[in-house]
Amino acid sequence: MNPATEIRIARIDDAAAVAVLLGELGYPASVEQAAARLVGLQRTACAVTYVASRAGNVCGLATVHSHASLNRDQPSVQLTLLVVSAQARGSGAGKRLVQAAEEWARDCGAQRLVVSTAVHRAGAHAFYETLGYELTGRRYARVL
Repeated sequence: MNPATEIRIARIDDAAAVAVLLGELGYPASVEQAAARLVGLQRTACAVTYVASRAGNVCGLATVHSHASLNRDQPSVQLTLLVVSAQARGSGAGKRLVQAAEEWARDCGAQRLVVSTAVHRAGAHAFYETLGYELTGRRYARVL
């Protein structure tokens, strides 16, 4: 039997699982770093991190940020991080995390959710397209 996926807001005691998931995504972090980042995100009303769990084990996470915008009356909301463990991909956990992010964005008053994903993540691009997301532009970054 396939266990159901549960979505909830991340807690500090999820830090070990969060560190593993960040590593899978290519952003290595210690448990202490993951815990400190979770605390920082929890201190702002402008961001939320959700985790997906199956049979009590965290298997995915999503972080969403909201900020005021000059070019829109509504806030701009962005899904800045989404990762599902290799073992849980295809289980619906990613879709459920995106749905939670969309609901949070609506609750913030946003009319759209913007997703950031690296150019080399073709699988992620296809995933978002199956959920109805469209490519709308490019993002540039520079190390400071």
